[in-house]
Amino acid sequence: METTFIKREAHVSELSLIKKEDRATLLIFIISLAACTLSEVLLAIFTELDIGVALLMISAPFLLVGMIAYISTGMWKMLFLAIIVPTALFFLNVPLLILFFTAFLMIGCVGVVSVSVILQRMVFYLVISTLEYANIKNKLSLFEKFVVFMFNVPPDIDTRKITMEYNLKRSGIPFKEMAGTMSFAFMVGLTLWIYFSMNPVFMDDIIDLTEAPIYVFSLVMFIPLIVLPWTPFKSLNVRITSNYRDFSVYDGILETLRKMAVPILAVFLFVMVALNRSNMIHVMTFIGLSVAFNLLVVAASCVIYYLFFERGFVDDAVAKWKVFRPVPMMMELTDSGAGDTKDLPGTPSRDISDLGDIDIISLR
Repeated sequence: METTFIKREAHVSELSLIKKEDRATLLIFIISLAACTLSEVLLAIFTELDIGVALLMISAPFLLVGMIAYISTGMWKMLFLAIIVPTALFFLNVPLLILFFTAFLMIGCVGVVSVSVILQRMVFYLVISTLEYANIKNKLSLFEKFVVFMFNVPPDIDTRKITMEYNLKRSGIPFKEMAGTMSFAFMVGLTLWIYFSMNPVFMDDIIDLTEAPIYVFSLVMFIPLIVLPWTPFKSLNVRITSNYRDFSVYDGILETLRKMAVPILAVFLFVMVALNRSNMIHVMTFIGLSVAFNLLVVAASCVIYYLFFERGFVDDAVAKWKVFRPVPMMMELTDSGAGDTKDLPGTPSRDISDLGDIDIISLR
């Protein structure tokens, strides 16, 4: 079998999915996050800043980005609902905690998803173009080694055969895929939260159990930023084909995260120490809130993403694929499947009667 390789390496700028409005939104988010962080540091130096207030300040930029996302995407009905519901709750004198949760779920989650989609646009083709020649180059850069490690790429697979689905059609929310994303987020979020909250030093700073939901909810708001940027690799089934079994890029990063979860033993050690040093009701309440808020925030973020943001990203990613791979990477010439050539186009056919009559004379 003869194989011909056709190489056409697109420039990184040609593959960029970032739009002007994405750059502006990301800049606003970074500036607001830096401003909130700086304010938090200054307040911590000159005042006795409460941990709950500090966490609220860090997650506040999501509210700003959420409002921008509502306006830029034209979701005016959703924006009206997101404003009128918290306002109505305020005038009904509902507890401030419920008002806070409602505002962050309806506005903050949209901001989280908006930032996550920008991260998707930044990393999607950067990862694909990096993986394409990962097992071909003699020497990889530090970044290329990092990408290969994170996606757990086998060393004996031809990475040039990377491909994806081009005709993704959604008739609704993909609940099976959403369940996988939620389980991924649940594992990451719960582990990170227990590392923070079950740490005895952190627990000593918590005096009032009623403040626990604020701590948990504020931290969980950042979990979709870790999970959602990788969902397009699952949605578009980005894979490296082979003669035996295709390698899924999304499954690769999941496997890496499972390996990195080995230090989870420390999580259980933190829990045991916290149980010994703190009230058991405190610890179990934190764990329960972690589970509930994690599932709530990630479920809301997934619904918002699949309903309002995924289609635009997928269309842009598929359109850019023609830039990334204008012709097939590999063409194979082989006789194994040639079969009968009589039906090939251009093959002349003649009636056998055109050959005339044949007389066979027997001589004795």
